[in-house]
Amino acid sequence: MRRALLLSFGLIAVTWLEYQFFPGHTYLEADTQVYLPMLERLDAPGFLSRDLVATHPDVAYTIYDELTLFLHETVNVDLRTALTLQQLGCRLAAVIGVFLLAVSTGFDDVLAVIIAALLNLGAALPGPAVLLVNPEAVPLAFAFGWILLSAGLIAREKPLLAGLAGGLAVVYDPAIAAPFWAVLLMAFLLDSRLRRLLRPALTILLVFILLLANLAQLQPGVLERQDFFSTISEPLAALQQYRTKFVWVSLWAPHEIWHYLAILVCGIWAAARIWPALNRQARWLFVALPLCGIVSVPVSGLLLDRLRWSFIPQVQPARTLLYTVAFAGMSCAMAGARAALRGKAGEACLWFLLVFALPMNVRLLDLLKLTDAISVVQLLTMAVLACALGILLTRLHRSDWVSVVLLLPLAAIFLLPRIPGVATHPRIDSKPIIEVAQWAENKTWGSSMFLFPDAGRELYPGIFRAESIRALWVDWNSGTLVPYFESFAGEWWQRWQDTMQGGFSPRRLQGMLSLPIDYYVLKRANELREVTPVFRNRDFVVYDAGDLRKARAPLALTAIQGN
Repeated sequence: MRRALLLSFGLIAVTWLEYQFFPGHTYLEADTQVYLPMLERLDAPGFLSRDLVATHPDVAYTIYDELTLFLHETVNVDLRTALTLQQLGCRLAAVIGVFLLAVSTGFDDVLAVIIAALLNLGAALPGPAVLLVNPEAVPLAFAFGWILLSAGLIAREKPLLAGLAGGLAVVYDPAIAAPFWAVLLMAFLLDSRLRRLLRPALTILLVFILLLANLAQLQPGVLERQDFFSTISEPLAALQQYRTKFVWVSLWAPHEIWHYLAILVCGIWAAARIWPALNRQARWLFVALPLCGIVSVPVSGLLLDRLRWSFIPQVQPARTLLYTVAFAGMSCAMAGARAALRGKAGEACLWFLLVFALPMNVRLLDLLKLTDAISVVQLLTMAVLACALGILLTRLHRSDWVSVVLLLPLAAIFLLPRIPGVATHPRIDSKPIIEVAQWAENKTWGSSMFLFPDAGRELYPGIFRAESIRALWVDWNSGTLVPYFESFAGEWWQRWQDTMQGGFSPRRLQGMLSLPIDYYVLKRANELREVTPVFRNRDFVVYDAGDLRKARAPLALTAIQGN
């Protein structure tokens, strides 16, 4: 009982520290800017009826919205808390999953916790633009956490629980869960010794597929269904390549794929070192899933770049590279731990070198070039951490002081965010824009339309929309929906060209006044002369469109800009 309590405390502590410090967590700094308006409109259909994002919800094929709204209404918490509860649960599921995979390989509890902590330091994947541990509360992150738990349960021969965890991944994000289930199905068909183990899990999968189909049919608030069986027109392809380059592998694979191939080779090599300790089902996972990630790149290139299938930008197969990075990282961590147990400190340090490289820079080959000061600092940091972990583990693994080794991954949690180029998300001072949002929520009609004409590609307009529950005419971050709805893409692009692309000027703002926009929000540096704002704070001024139309003189900047 005491062992179970200590172990539970250790896993929860690792989860909380990595949630709180590194990789950390964010809210309304990336994709939640798109998901929150959808959830807010589903929760209160009277709001955001004029907003492009809110009226094109990309949540038909996920339980993300239903479960969030269920928690919101049943537990009586706000949407942010409902998302946070799910995020913490899925982050803990990922930690437990890696822990179970390590235990199934023969490691004791302390080493398994260390391995779990190391993998959940995360990694930012250039190219597909996904994160191994996403700080935002989004469906992909939730699904991948449950996938790792399902993999750990399968490795520990718990097929019913594995089926439940993997089924939850399916209803959160079927696209990212598909490779995992495809590997299990392939193992079931080709490996007769695993059929009895995998049959219960595959049976549960069918239940969750039926649940997902029912959820999609009952989805409220959908004005346009996603088209899966058409080809992409040339204008839409050009727009996707402009706004969502990560979808088109031809734009990044020629220079990024070599790094992922290097990670794959290291992962397969590490898996070969621990091969005798892997059980049959774990061998399938540690070999087939990393290969799926690499294969997804040419498959995506063929189906999208060549055949122009509209389904591909919506599922984004190259995100499967998450499996390549995750399982290669686990393999190397386990190979390093096994080398340390055998007294091979040098080999252990080399394996741990890759483990600490992933959260700092997935572009492994660039790290070795030492072309700038940042890469030198990153290489020195991962070398120090890897050598310290390898040497300590080699010397202490047979002593009562082995728990001291846990300090190394904990030290990495606090050290890595301070290394240049490692942060996985931007730092936004959201207080000024939240003040604007609070004013808008209290002083404007719920159907009001806002525009931030001098925001460019900055993220703060999306924070305003979610916090104020007021519609935006257009903003850069909402363009992430371009691959999902063709009508949305065309409208977004037209609005972006008309109001945002090319920069801001008072003369251009004058030409926008015929648009159905109620309020214009500008930075203080662009405050207008002879027009009184209806609200101002440290960073922003808000103008009523009616006041701008009534201005007696052409719009011009005040002297603030000149100062």
